[in-house]
Amino acid sequence: MQFRTSHLLSFGLASVVVVIFLRTLRLSTVEKSDADHGHPSLMSVGEEHFQRLSRAIQIRTISWSITDYNSSALDHFQTFLRQEYAAVFTCPFITVEVVSNYSFLFTVSGSDSSLQPYLLMSHIDVVPAVSKEWTVDPFAGDIDDTYIWGRGAIDVKNTLLAIMEAVNGMVTSNRRPKRTFYVAFGHDEEVGGVQGAAVTASLLQQRGVHFDFILDEGMVVVEDTVIPGRLAALVGVAEKGLLTIRLSINMTGGHSSAPRAESSLSAMARAVAKLSQTPHPHHFGHGVEVDMLEQLAPYFPIARRVFISNLWLFGPLVAWLFSQKPETAAGIRTTTSVTIFNSGIKANVIPGYAEAIVNHRVNPRDSFDEVLERDRDIIDDDRIKIDLIPTVLPNHPPSPISSSKSFGFSVSAKYPPC
Repeated sequence: MQFRTSHLLSFGLASVVVVIFLRTLRLSTVEKSDADHGHPSLMSVGEEHFQRLSRAIQIRTISWSITDYNSSALDHFQTFLRQEYAAVFTCPFITVEVVSNYSFLFTVSGSDSSLQPYLLMSHIDVVPAVSKEWTVDPFAGDIDDTYIWGRGAIDVKNTLLAIMEAVNGMVTSNRRPKRTFYVAFGHDEEVGGVQGAAVTASLLQQRGVHFDFILDEGMVVVEDTVIPGRLAALVGVAEKGLLTIRLSINMTGGHSSAPRAESSLSAMARAVAKLSQTPHPHHFGHGVEVDMLEQLAPYFPIARRVFISNLWLFGPLVAWLFSQKPETAAGIRTTTSVTIFNSGIKANVIPGYAEAIVNHRVNPRDSFDEVLERDRDIIDDDRIKIDLIPTVLPNHPPSPISSSKSFGFSVSAKYPPC
């Protein structure tokens, strides 16, 4: 009996090893792409492109609120685009429209109208920058040996100019696309996009335009974060929801010379400490991160590839590794950030009221109701009132998850990490 049990265990272990090996082998093949052998559609990037981005950064297209933005800078940016990309603005198969005075909508007409069009998006505006918080002038567009510095360098004048450079390169090389595509640049994205993206969307809806896919600013290029020692441009296939809430409490105030055991301020401090120290549960293994890891598996060192290719066995370990870095932890759970805390009016007065603002980025696997219920359970204090509040960026649920088998993804993810 012991001999038989030993054989069964050996057979089971050998089977597991074989499965691990086969799955690792399956995700070890790197498909050749245009990027591997210098496809002619790939543009070379040089000093002139760096200088253009630098000049774009120097234009202070700041949005402060829905009704407060730098209109003179937006006018300047329009002039900048028209001058730098004159070939695009005068191309016979490109229609250019200005929406709500400052946003742009380009229609690039393809030669085959039977193909469903797609949409490329970016935005012109940037958030304010406090100079003393920067090591460089945020609007100087400084260029050193490694980086182009400034507000908008990664959010998101880089993608705006990348789109314009690509379209300009196509036009100046006398090429016309087969498939029609649209390009939309909003001027107020950082404050909700009410006049830019929303009006543009309404315009396209009125015209009955339907897109095969939409590519917005999305993810970033990361170095040594996902793949050790390599760059990876991540393609976003879903957007987290945005949920901003106000925590508030009213208690009896008083004078600091006769303090009670607890005040509104200390109760609120305890509540936000609990929220900050108690992450929402992760959803590793049930979200887009599995597909991402399988796409990237061939570029990992062999030891890590074994783990990535066999999440059925090593999933809990990989989930733990993801949780160790803020950048990767945010990808597998709903995040919680306490961003504002208000209480007190004078040094010797115990406040009767305290409030805090909490910003959640909601994982597609969670709902608003589930997030709020978890918050109440974590705080565990019925005196703390929780309210959804309108902000510059309105609350919205998570987006649907786009398929990695779609045409849009196959186009966006065409080139390998470098």
